[in-house]
Amino acid sequence: MDIAVFSDIHGNDRALQACVDYCMGNGITNYILLGDFVSDCPGAKKTMELIYVLKQYFQCYIVRGNREEYLLNYRKNNETGWNKGSGSGSLLYTYEQLSEKDFDFFDKLPIYGIWNPKGVYGFEYCHGSPTGVSELLFGDKRSTKRVLNKMKTDILLHGHTHVQESFVYRNKRAVNPGALGLPRNKNCDAEFAIIHSGKSGWEEELVQVKYDRHALLKDFQTSGLMEYAPAWAAIQMHTIRTGVDLAESVLLQAMKLCEEDRGMVRWPAIPEMYWAEALKRNYIDLLGKEIPRPKKNT
Repeated sequence: MDIAVFSDIHGNDRALQACVDYCMGNGITNYILLGDFVSDCPGAKKTMELIYVLKQYFQCYIVRGNREEYLLNYRKNNETGWNKGSGSGSLLYTYEQLSEKDFDFFDKLPIYGIWNPKGVYGFEYCHGSPTGVSELLFGDKRSTKRVLNKMKTDILLHGHTHVQESFVYRNKRAVNPGALGLPRNKNCDAEFAIIHSGKSGWEEELVQVKYDRHALLKDFQTSGLMEYAPAWAAIQMHTIRTGVDLAESVLLQAMKLCEEDRGMVRWPAIPEMYWAEALKRNYIDLLGKEIPRPKKNT
């Protein structure tokens, strides 16, 4: 039995389609989806359509991620707090692309699942951790070891960190398939994992698949997402172009600039001028391309 494990699609329907095609070509008919299906990239509608097709025709094990919780909470809080601009515009854009069907789907998803029938090796799966969608489990960290110690099976499948890795502790493993939609690797390829069942348990295969990144970058420019969140879209486009994620760096710099100038800062109400300056200081333009750095005097 082989199972494909997808996580952190982030609205990148082109990468998702490429990974599904790869799996179909290898006869895989079982899927685990670990959340963060949408936001950040412009393909929310097409991403959800692909997920519904997988769910209809194949065996799927699905949990929600922190992005789905953000969207559900915004809905429950009477749709207040998000506006156009790089602070929350990307989330607002995504929210407006989704349907009642999508929100009902998100709302019914658990944050943790376990497949553990008698007589076979089982597995557990979540987005962040079994108890929280936003918990970060990096290999060799104390929090990861703590979670592995409490497991009922020998393998945990988790996402959220966007780091493709496998970590073993006391004969138990935490496998992160990586970020399918916003991968952090030098080839900028979509990332996922396949777990293969064997006589001694599950063995993981970490996979990277090429997809049409140029078409995705055009989608950013034609979808309207760049008008909703100019700098934030540029950060995601930079990640797609380079495999390097500077989101935290740009966000913190924009907040610092705002606080220095105005005496206070409150996310997401960070004026776009500070986002633009933070981009510039990280040598990124509004298309996510790298700006040449000034040459040092010798």
